Amino acid sequence: MTVRMQKLNAIKYQHGFTFIELIIVIVLLSVLAMGSVQFISFSAQGYVDTARRSSLAATASIVNEKLSRTLRQALPGSVRVNTAQSCVEFIPVLSASRYVQAPIVGSPVPQTEVHAVPIDGALVDSGYISIYPVVSNIDDLFDNTVDPGYVSTEIAAITGTQNGASVFEFNGGATFEFVQGSPQRRMFITDQPQAFCQQGSILYFYRNYGFIGDISNLGTSLPSTLPNRILIADQLQTSSVRFSYTPSSLRRNALVSYELVLEEAGNTETLTINQEVQIRNVP
Repeated sequence: MTVRMQKLNAIKYQHGFTFIELIIVIVLLSVLAMGSVQFISFSAQGYVDTARRSSLAATASIVNEKLSRTLRQALPGSVRVNTAQSCVEFIPVLSASRYVQAPIVGSPVPQTEVHAVPIDGALVDSGYISIYPVVSNIDDLFDNTVDPGYVSTEIAAITGTQNGASVFEFNGGATFEFVQGSPQRRMFITDQPQAFCQQGSILYFYRNYGFIGDISNLGTSLPSTLPNRILIADQLQTSSVRFSYTPSSLRRNALVSYELVLEEAGNTETLTINQEVQIRNVP
């Protein structure tokens, strides 16, 4: 009987856990739990970091697309950058053609109109007219109060045809003379100047503010509300935008280069953009 009881007790003890074993199990479970929590935490942080980088990359793509597409429409020789390099300004081309006759200085034709090859109906057929905008001082191109000049002081629109050519007449019958003619008889129909500028941490696009002869007055003359001031990006590092312009030569087209730094608010991670835009038009 005693032997049997001892065997039963032995069997009973074999099915239990000692206090030390329980402690070991608790410690192991704690280690596994801590590891799982850290794994989930790192995974979540990685997702947040990826989302933040994707946001910066998406903003960079929007900035590059807007700047590139808009600057490529610049009138040849019309790009200028302010002293701080925070603004780039240009005159956008709406359409182009070849003139048959134009009031060039010394020509005996009426100074109220320009005759040109008809423009495709899908293109803009009214605006400021520019002929051979090659200047030694870029500010002269933006001073459209000067006559003779490079950009007409008034908008011109088609009023009829003559001998198969479209007749562009200056608004209100105004007179104007162009300083010089184009070797290829090119003429451009343009809009008012446009600009990209950084203010604080925001990059804005400006339009419909008129012609400003001296670029040092650009900052105080820009519009401050929609629809003439449009937000392009609001994640810029303060004073990070740097525009520069390389004029065209006989071997290459003009280049607009820019650098800017994007950053997420409250984080140290940044994204630097360096881009060049080629101005393909020729005068």
